Amino acid sequence: MNLLNALPIYLLVLVRLASFFVTMPIFSYRTIPGRVKIGLAAILALIVTATLMRETPPLSINAYYLLLIIKEAIVGLSIGFVAGLLIYAVQMAGYFIDVQMGLAIANTINPENGVTSPLTGQFLNVLALLLMLALDGHLMLIKGILDSFRLIKVNDLSIHLMQGSTAHFIVNVFLKMVGISFQMAMPIIACLFLVDVALGIVARTVPQVNVFIVGLPMKIIVGFVLLLLIFPVFFTLVHTIFELMAEAVNSYMQFLGSF
Repeated sequence: MNLLNALPIYLLVLVRLASFFVTMPIFSYRTIPGRVKIGLAAILALIVTATLMRETPPLSINAYYLLLIIKEAIVGLSIGFVAGLLIYAVQMAGYFIDVQMGLAIANTINPENGVTSPLTGQFLNVLALLLMLALDGHLMLIKGILDSFRLIKVNDLSIHLMQGSTAHFIVNVFLKMVGISFQMAMPIIACLFLVDVALGIVARTVPQVNVFIVGLPMKIIVGFVLLLLIFPVFFTLVHTIFELMAEAVNSYMQFLGSF
């Protein structure tokens, strides 16, 4: 392998992989050391470059090459974003549950990304990530980004990012994420709504009872009991999310690389 010819290709591959790890679930979190991310991206880029050298013509470093670097960064960031979009449904479902349980004011700092997140959403998100690791979902995502070099050539500047079909697909994925979050949270929200109705009836029939003092701990207890009851369904929905995530990443790469 000619190292001078392989270096420009290697840098393009490295940019796409490193950008993907910035937005990809699990690897994008602060709890993963930066040296691990860079080292993994460098090793994978070396393997991919050895394969691409057979079919990619030599590249020269010029203004066109700088545009290729920007293109690779956009491709990696967007693929990682689409991969993580459906995972955010779990955290959104936890937010809906916390609002109904009365825990929305008890947000905590998530050490994974440094932003505030609801308690239930963070708990469900951790369970989803553990299930993702158990089912080798992270390996599935890495395989997906490696397959992207077959669909989206590193030496071609054209990508269909701004086309209407690509934008429509991303909007559909976002709507699917919102729909899944509602499906996960709706059983608990509906039951807690019935608790609110019961507390309202008690407040009207027995005015001596302070429903504001009784209602909040009751809703929290009922919410936790319901969470324990729906855990089997939760794991089934998370498994469905992983399948939809793999399908969404594959479809998105086909949209970007279709000519």
